Amino acid sequence: MKILITGISGFAARHFVELLASLPDHFEVCGIYNRHYPEFPETQFPNINCQFHKIDLLDNGKFKDCAASFRPEYIVHLGSRSSVVYSWKHPAETIRKNTGIFTSIIEAIRTENIKCRLLSVGSAEEYGMVKEDQLPITESLNPNPASPYGVSRVMQQNLAEVYSNNYGLDIVHTRSFNHIGPYQSSDFVLSSFARQIIKQKREGLKEIEIAVGNIEVTRDFTDVRDVVRAYYLLLLKGKAGEVYNICSNKGVILKDLIKIFERLTDTKINCVLNPKTFHPSENKQVIGSYEKLKRETGWEPTIPIEKTLTDLLEYWKGKSS
Repeated sequence: MKILITGISGFAARHFVELLASLPDHFEVCGIYNRHYPEFPETQFPNINCQFHKIDLLDNGKFKDCAASFRPEYIVHLGSRSSVVYSWKHPAETIRKNTGIFTSIIEAIRTENIKCRLLSVGSAEEYGMVKEDQLPITESLNPNPASPYGVSRVMQQNLAEVYSNNYGLDIVHTRSFNHIGPYQSSDFVLSSFARQIIKQKREGLKEIEIAVGNIEVTRDFTDVRDVVRAYYLLLLKGKAGEVYNICSNKGVILKDLIKIFERLTDTKINCVLNPKTFHPSENKQVIGSYEKLKRETGWEPTIPIEKTLTDLLEYWKGKSS
């Protein structure tokens, strides 16, 4: 099986490759990165012939040449700006880059006549502001993005629909809710908490102070290892032109996760508000339904949140800072 993965240096891509390595099949992987070389070597997994290529995905010509040479059977598109906070600071850049990158990919498939399935990874941010009586969110809810990042993902899904319906491209789009786990950047909320906790525990502190945003919000978190398993199943079993939520169907308040961190680390955690992390508009509750995904692929999440948070702490213990 030949798979091209954009954003190979990201945390979800690394978990996806580890999932492939756990399977009995042989894989050829073409990994695309832009700024940072992946933190794992090409030769790490014996059943994966992996090659990394440094390409700016906005450079249509270079990506097209790479895709045309490799001729993937599947493309997993993970290479984009994925931070909501960043998108509020750099809205035009986020929309321009995410849309431009996706256009480069689908145009390469179209113009080079590459017969492959494209997994277009989107976000729950596409739904925007959601009323309580609309929970849990299903794929039938019309997108109404409330952040620049959400807008960029809706534009991506719109392009996927146009190219699927009019050019015959085989595209499956996800609306992936919050996913967390080892290797995740501290730019994201729970990884940020874990990093701050471990840093202060190294200093011998039992009472810890962490910078937080709004911890009264309810979010739907799924372990990244469950998420990449959903990606793989969608490559094999998803229906072309369809959209799938990837989520846990459970809501958890952020402040309750901080209590779990306290229990796991035997510490007392004090929260200090960081106004820079607040968004101009933000849902109080986000909970998704994975009923469609389960019905069509058999997928459901299996890893409990306590296991995810434990592994996240262990990951930061292994980092030098």
